[in-house]
Order: sequence, then C-alpha cells, then structure tokens
Amino acid sequence: MLITLGIIGIVAALTIPNLIAKYQQSVLKTQFMKKYAEISQAVLLAKGETNLNFNKYCTIYNRTEGYYNSTECKALFNKYFKVIGTCEYEQDVLTYNKQNKTYVDIGAVVKPQKLLADGTCYDIKINSGELGFTFDMNGPNKGPNALGHDIFTFLIDKNDYLQPIKQKSTYTDDEIENMISDCAEKYPAGGQSYSSCIATAGQKGNPCRKNSNQIGNGLGCSWYAYYNICPDDNTKTYWDCLP
Repeated sequence: MLITLGIIGIVAALTIPNLIAKYQQSVLKTQFMKKYAEISQAVLLAKGETNLNFNKYCTIYNRTEGYYNSTECKALFNKYFKVIGTCEYEQDVLTYNKQNKTYVDIGAVVKPQKLLADGTCYDIKINSGELGFTFDMNGPNKGPNALGHDIFTFLIDKNDYLQPIKQKSTYTDDEIENMISDCAEKYPAGGQSYSSCIATAGQKGNPCRKNSNQIGNGLGCSWYAYYNICPDDNTKTYWDCLP
C-alpha cells in the first residue's frame, strides 16, 4: 500500500503542475479573446458616434501644442471602455520571458492606469504618430503581470482598424548593446532624451521571443496571441508555448 501511495504521489507531483499550467493558459487565452472583441466593439461605437478617423485625429501634432487632441481623444475612449477607477501595481511588470523588468515608450505603456468595471486595466499612449491601447487582461493583482501573458498592446492603424502588434525583426544582444552605446554617444549628458533613446532600443523590432533580453520583449506578442501562433516554434500554439 505504501508503495502504491508513493507511486500515486509521484504521478500527482508530475501531472498536477502541468494541469495547473494548462488551466492558466486556457484562462489567459479566453481573457485575451474576450477583451480583444470588447476593444473592437468600443472602437466601432466611438467611430460610429464621431465619424472620425481616430488615427489621424488623435495623432495631430505641432511643436507648440503637442498632440493637442489627445485629451479629447482619451476622454472619448474612456467613455466606451467604462473607466471606474485607477489601477495600482505593487510589483514590476516583466518581459515576455519573465527575465527582466520591462519598459516601453512608443505606442504603449507598461502599467495601464485606468480600472474598468470588469476588473481589467487599460491605457492609451499617443506618441510618434501612433495611437496605442494597452490592456491588462486580469488586473494588477493577478499574475503573471508580464507582456505577452496578460498585458498586450494594440494599435489603431491609418485606416482606423484595430491591429495587434507583431514582431517586425529580431536583434542579437550585441546589436542591442551597440544601439545603447550609440545612445550614450549621442546624449552624453543623459537626461530624458537618453532615456527615450534607450527605450527605443529596448523595443526595437517589437520583440516577442523567449530568448530576447530587450526590455520591451513582449510588445510584439499581440499578433501571435491573436492568431494563436508560437513565435519561437510554429508547430505549437501561442498559449502552449508561453515561457
């Protein structure tokens, strides 16, 4: 009997973690698809009410006023996404492979600040001519709080279609280090310009790879999640290959 119990214990120890992981992957997948549908619907409703091209309207820029329609643009989407409060993160958001603290700048945020009625979080980022929506599919108090797992960004393209971001290209660690060195040479005094330069290098190519050390790794995972394709192995589904 003791031998039988021991075997059962070993089998349980081997299978239960896999079952839990599969369940968590299924939950994340369901949350992602549900939220993507909600985002698309909100964009359609807002467009139907205003008859605007949001990409063009929200990203109008001049040096004096900046993105001067951004406040009105954000207020409009807050209405359709039903913002009820503020999201507060007690821990850092991680990269796709969970190896680094993440940081992104262009078209996305790391910690979306607006709390929605369903407990999820969202935020808008308007810069570099891009209108981006970042969503935390399960809120700040549930894990894993990592890009490409429960935090995703989508863009409104020039034709006003909601698009999941896709990895454009890959860079080696040496290439990233060279970009960072170039930033140091270009902005020897440091400051905001240097930080922005580093951030741009960190998200160069919209990375989504388990072996990437870029601080923006995971930004380009939305497309793979939407089409359920593993970015590192096209024989697997996206949700089955989460690192």
